[in-house]
Amino acid sequence: PCDNLHKLWPQLWMTYKPLRIMLLGKCGAGKSSSGNTILGRHVFKSDMKLGAVPIDAGKNFKDVPVAVIDTPGFFEKDRNNNLNVQEVLKSVTLQEDGPHAFVLVVPIARMTQEDQDTNALIETMFGPRVWHYTIVLFTHGDLLNESTINDVITESDDNLRNFIRKCGGGFHVFNNKNSQDQDQVTSFIAKIQTMMALNGGRCYGADLYPKEEKKIRERQISILTERANEISRKEKGLEEHYKGEELEKQRKAVVRKIETEARLAAEKETKRNSKIWKILGYILLIVGICLAVGLQSLWPIVVIVFSLLWIFSEELTSISEKIPRPHEKNKKNE
Repeated sequence: PCDNLHKLWPQLWMTYKPLRIMLLGKCGAGKSSSGNTILGRHVFKSDMKLGAVPIDAGKNFKDVPVAVIDTPGFFEKDRNNNLNVQEVLKSVTLQEDGPHAFVLVVPIARMTQEDQDTNALIETMFGPRVWHYTIVLFTHGDLLNESTINDVITESDDNLRNFIRKCGGGFHVFNNKNSQDQDQVTSFIAKIQTMMALNGGRCYGADLYPKEEKKIRERQISILTERANEISRKEKGLEEHYKGEELEKQRKAVVRKIETEARLAAEKETKRNSKIWKILGYILLIVGICLAVGLQSLWPIVVIVFSLLWIFSEELTSISEKIPRPHEKNKKNE
């Protein structure tokens, strides 16, 4: 996908390639505060509204440019969780590289059922290999007192320890009440860079997403490619009215708007096609059953088996995606 997109937005592609960190977690976990601690300034608001453009802010750490993306919290009261999922997926834009690290922000406590539901939701959105790119960030480090985060994890239940083991970046802790302590941020960035090295330095690409999300992104790219001339005209129009940083800001806003339109169209088209294929599968199944009742032949059985495979092909694919590949098993054993 990147090869196609850099042709559409060459200016953005050449100038904006930082280490990208995406904050994920439940509502009230401390995502926005943690983002502000990483950046060393107040950028993110804790009451991020559903439907708002995800804020993407950055800074440099020892000559390493870092971009932080805040997202809506899961399981917030009076909010539709499915819409939250859509907003999170939309925040991984095509105009930039995918995240190099997912930061799962959780308060220091035992893992609850809601925490497990959040983790299941994240895996459904991004695919089972998301955990190779994830670091757990505990908040409320000020409550540790004389203990350490290692002590807390050692004394925690198996659910939390087992979950941390499958996260490629391990864990870290922030005291967001002391956001000026940048040593905690420096060690945090170092852990992410180690995780990136284990992942070959690559970002979380479209090939790692579940089948349905992959289809949506592929169709979204096709739509954007079809609108390449329109995008080029809008960019030239912006260049006539803006310069420097303001030009980049306006260009990103226009591209994000066009991307959102393309994604909505891709989602609608993909869901429609999926329904059509399932309906065809059910029709074949009914025809097979009718033939089996009226004829004594193997062909109706073949039609029925083929229909069942057709109907459940997506489910079978999603199961296969959860099976670790051989090189991934070896990586974990090293």
